[in-house]
Amino acid sequence: IVFSALLLACSSDEKKIDPVPDANVTGPCAEYDSPVFTATSYPATYSGNLLGAGDDHSVAEGSCSDERSFYAQEGEDEVIKLSGLTVGERYGIILNSDDDLSFYLTAGCADSVVGACKLFVDQEARREASEFTADSDTAYLVIDHFGNDPVQSGNYSLSVVRATCLAPSECDSTAPFCFDFGCVECVNSFQCSNSAKPACDQDSHACVTGWDECTGDDPSPPEPGDDGPLGAATLADPGLGTPTIVSQNICSAPLSEVDFFEITLPANAKRVFSVAWAAGSGDIDLVLLREDGSVVDSSIRSQPEAISVDGIAPGKYYLAVTKFESAGNPLKIAIPYTLSASVPECETSFDCSNPALPVCAATRLCSVSSSDCTGDDASEENDGPTTATTLSSGTIVNANICNVPNSESDFYKIDVSAGEGLDVLVSFDGANAADLDVQVFDAAGVSLGFTLWSNPERVTLSYLPAGSYFIEVQYFSSGSVIAAHPYTIAATRIPGAGCQNNSDCDDEFKTQVFRGDCNPGTGACSAIAGNGVRAIGTPCDSGDDCSSGQCSVLLFQENAAESVCTVSCSSDAQCVTAHGSGFRCTVPFANNFCHPDCSGLECGVNQISSNLDQGQPWDYLTCNAGACEVDN
Repeated sequence: IVFSALLLACSSDEKKIDPVPDANVTGPCAEYDSPVFTATSYPATYSGNLLGAGDDHSVAEGSCSDERSFYAQEGEDEVIKLSGLTVGERYGIILNSDDDLSFYLTAGCADSVVGACKLFVDQEARREASEFTADSDTAYLVIDHFGNDPVQSGNYSLSVVRATCLAPSECDSTAPFCFDFGCVECVNSFQCSNSAKPACDQDSHACVTGWDECTGDDPSPPEPGDDGPLGAATLADPGLGTPTIVSQNICSAPLSEVDFFEITLPANAKRVFSVAWAAGSGDIDLVLLREDGSVVDSSIRSQPEAISVDGIAPGKYYLAVTKFESAGNPLKIAIPYTLSASVPECETSFDCSNPALPVCAATRLCSVSSSDCTGDDASEENDGPTTATTLSSGTIVNANICNVPNSESDFYKIDVSAGEGLDVLVSFDGANAADLDVQVFDAAGVSLGFTLWSNPERVTLSYLPAGSYFIEVQYFSSGSVIAAHPYTIAATRIPGAGCQNNSDCDDEFKTQVFRGDCNPGTGACSAIAGNGVRAIGTPCDSGDDCSSGQCSVLLFQENAAESVCTVSCSSDAQCVTAHGSGFRCTVPFANNFCHPDCSGLECGVNQISSNLDQGQPWDYLTCNAGACEVDN
């Protein structure tokens, strides 16, 4: 199964372009005079590495006669010479890399001159492919990195082939699919119609019986027939409280080794599919596919891996389980795993009221607390709010946490009186890049504030309604961390007179989600109950308040009490029409909307960025001449 189609190419073209070769290159044509590789016959293959190659060449947007998307090329590059081309013949270029690379084809070294560049390709993240028709017996191919940051591995592989096809219509029934500019029997296993040969070999692109190279793999059957969908093991559709669970084994020899499972779902089904395996024994990935082989969803970076579907169309679906190897080295020792299908009974752990089953696991079933962490707390039972550890105001508590399984959390509980605030402080040693995150919820599980990138992590809330509040601590890491990490937590109640009007509700904003309705009688700020009927220009704290479905509020913004129901936009003129003066169209958000003219920190934060502004807990978005912008 190939997942590269799910990946996106580089996401910004707002980088400077420097078409002038670096000063350390002897003349602009040096790399063209001495290319790293010269192809003389086709197919031609080459494996290279851009590390240390230098940023010596680039082309400006619009200078190539055929541009398949365009991004600047600020990174390292190498030149490859293609000689012996046949004029008028079609050729295909296939570039694979661990990094996000582009390529462009030029007639010579004057690559910044309009007309010299014949083709520019930068459409995907790790694989680029395109065809060209030779208009000369010689051309130059530049392999380039889009970013000004160093490449990660620098490795790439290049193939230049004679293009026998560009579309399936140019192929025949024996090899009906066009892949990498040649006619093949299959591109993926869903195109193999013979149950005796259900798997598509990713090297030959021929349908084969499958693979049985793993030591300790499943017996035959299901191996090797389940390497393709035609041989998939049948998975029974689960019922509420009766999940379907199967145990199998898998390795990564060859890298295309896969276990397929088939399941038939009814209309409007809600299901969760998950794969669990022993921590520290590798990485397993899970993909859900339709009957035609198109991807519904995938899970590739969690432990366990989990996919949720809600209201999916009725029919036959396939689950594909693979073992991932980051170094690309096949390992023949199979590891056991458990695949489960279940009907969800919880969305979050706040839905789990039984103290014996306090955690909403990846299966979306209420489950027991985890004890997988090495060196965790002696009584590790506070993984859900139902079993949260009660805190006394101002008391420092010592604890430990890891992130196995993915749902691993430590919950704490503290009660406050109406109008009081709450200060939560979590401190930890940042050794080994440890990163803890903190979030505070009300008793209904609504998030009131959080922090992700600081050490110590601090969440400060103000003007709370009376009640119980829950603090969740999690260990964030892109990989599995079994060894528990120590930390301290303290939650302190903040007395005060309470709010007097709605404008008081945004006084504390840097880690508090805005609640815009002040009750002077209790001194507490609550979420505005707009119920989706508020008109344009009236106060709001979420899109749910507004008839337009759009509120101008931004996460953790200063002066959030200025937020009003608004409209989507593509220009400032639309904001003037909707509100009059004093509003600008945000640029370039995923969905732009009208926002009051900004100043200071009124544009909110980029919560996924760890590049914190000086003295702030977040990377704040840019306020540029009154308009909110995403940082470059």
